[in-house]
Parts: sequence; C-alpha cells; structure tokens
Amino acid sequence: MREGVALVADIGRQSVRFGLTGGELGMGPHEVRKFMTAEHPTFTSALIAYLTAMNLRDARLPSVLAVAGAARGDLINLTGSRWYISLSGVEAVLRERPRALNECAANALALTQLPASAFTPLRGPMPRDVRPGGNYVVIGIGTGLGVAALVTAGDRLVPVQSEAGHIAFSPITADERKFADFCKSRGIAVDAETLLSALGLLLAHEALSGGKKLLRPEDVTGGAGRDATCTAVVRMFTEYLGAFAGDLALAFGAWDGVFVTGAIGRALRSHLTEPGFRQRMEAKASFRRQLGEVPVALVNHSDLELIGAAAALGNA
Repeated sequence: MREGVALVADIGRQSVRFGLTGGELGMGPHEVRKFMTAEHPTFTSALIAYLTAMNLRDARLPSVLAVAGAARGDLINLTGSRWYISLSGVEAVLRERPRALNECAANALALTQLPASAFTPLRGPMPRDVRPGGNYVVIGIGTGLGVAALVTAGDRLVPVQSEAGHIAFSPITADERKFADFCKSRGIAVDAETLLSALGLLLAHEALSGGKKLLRPEDVTGGAGRDATCTAVVRMFTEYLGAFAGDLALAFGAWDGVFVTGAIGRALRSHLTEPGFRQRMEAKASFRRQLGEVPVALVNHSDLELIGAAAALGNA
C-alpha cells in the first residue's frame, strides 16, 4: 500500500476517469486512466480494473467522486447513463466511505487551485482571486449544463451543489420563442439545458433553419460568422447564457465572480466577449448596477473535475 494516497474520480455519462493524489507524486491528480461505460457493466467493475492496474486492489483508500448527477443518498443515478453509483458498494471496495459531489461542484472547487493564467476575462470588470470572503458561481457547458456555487463559510469556501441547469427556459427574443415552440411541437420539455448544451446547439440550428440537421456542435460554432443560421444560433445561445448567468448571480449572491467552464464555453470564447452576453446578464431592473460590477471569466482548463475532487479531500 502507498502511504497517503487517495483516489479521485470523474464519473460522466459515457466514461469515468480515475486518478490518485498524495504519496510521492504530490497532491495533484496523477496516474489518470479513462474507462468507457460501454466497456464495463458497472462502475465498480471499472473501479476494480483501475485499482488492479495501479496495484492497489487491497489498499484502504479515501476517495472523492465527482458525478454527473445529483449526489444525494447512497444510490446515485448518473444523468443519461446506464450506470449508477452505490456508495456502500464503493466503500466495500475501497474500505473507506467515499465522498460524492456533483461534477460542477468539483469544477467550482478546482477554481481555488488554478493559476491566474487559467482565466480569460470576458467583457466587464477583471476577475478577482477566488478566495474566502467572496461568493462565486460556475456554469459548466458541455454535454449538459452544470451549475454550482462557491460561498464563504467562515474562513473557507464551501461548494453548493445544484441542478439549476434544469430550471425553466424563459424566452424573450423572437428566436428564443421560435426555439421553444419548435421543442414543444416535438414533445421536448424545455429547460435551460435544452439550449445551453452541446445537443442544444444542434437542436437550436434545426429550429432556426426550418429543420436542417447538423451532426456536430462544432459545425454550429465553426459556422458562426459564415453561415446566417449558425450565426443566429450562436447569438441566441450566448445572449441566453448571459441572461442565465445574471439570474444565477442573483440567486447565489455571486457578486464576486461568474465563471464559465466546459468545451462549449471555450469554443464560444470570441462570441462571449460580444455585447449581447453582458447586456442580457445585466438586464435585471432592480440590480442592473450591481450586476455590472460582477466579473465574468472563461476557464481555460479541461481537467477540472479531478482537480476539484482532489481539492475536496482537504475541504471536508
């Protein structure tokens, strides 16, 4: 057994990544391995395969699991996956009770570990250091839409898990109403994630183009500025994201920073600096001035779940 070693995991819809922290290689995640859900019948099967490869099958390991879903109770269902996580089952393998948190809450904790170079300021005030004394919100845009906050509790920052990505979609513009009507005509329940996700980009293109389907989100983001429909979709997406960010800042009291993470956010980097995002974020009658003082930054890092899970080991 390796002294001081702990296990961290990023458990998504289609794959899981395991890593180790502590020991001779330090606290950052190392020995990272990826396993596909299609290749293992259960999460425990993938976990045992990883432990065997690391020669830790008989080790007693503390652990933090970042999961794509609501981390509540002993049995955790993963959003859009055939896997589920039994914390009791994981405890039987690792010989210590695991801690589970939502993947976006792990993203939020990861902000405390990143250098200033990991943040790209968007339009508005410059980002502030993520430290106790402030309140922050993180919006993760990828396959789905994740939301978490970091709030000050005494002398530390505590992650607040949420499923705010599934709050109701509230259209304002003509294109947003067209998108909502298109979804409803096909029996699709419309929430914020219905638009603000990789699949949302494709669905929005189908809605605004009159039925033309694209295969990849990159076809939409890459076509913005060259194709009229792609340009309209990206504008609608970024403007609604701004409105959503403003709502979240109000809901969590995140006056010290809004952070956008995920592959889709990074793909839309240049579009998020356009005026529409900030205008919709601040378009709240009673708090326009206060929201104008909230910094927004894009996080240029793609491994936040494991970093945040490692941070959670020392944030119990």
